[in-house]
Amino acid sequence: MHGAWGALTTLRKKQEAAKNRKSTLKYELQKRRESLFKDNVRHKLEFPEISKTDMKILKEEIRKKYTTEKTKSIILNVLIFTLVMFLFYYIFTSIKRPF
Repeated sequence: MHGAWGALTTLRKKQEAAKNRKSTLKYELQKRRESLFKDNVRHKLEFPEISKTDMKILKEEIRKKYTTEKTKSIILNVLIFTLVMFLFYYIFTSIKRPF
């Protein structure tokens, strides 16, 4: 009987320890969350002011980069497609058919 009683007390102690760990972890996470919310209010991101002409120039540069990347991608895809098509054509023409 004594062995069963000891097992129950150790089970309770383990459960209490797990409960305490969980509550401290929850408290720490709550503190972190509150500090993040408070810090975000104080430290807002500040971006430099850009005039409208500079903004237009910047937008044009971004558009140019985007269009060049897009055309490069299209050209590369077309080249790969034609290469694959020629490869299939070569394979099918080089195979000797029995009939």
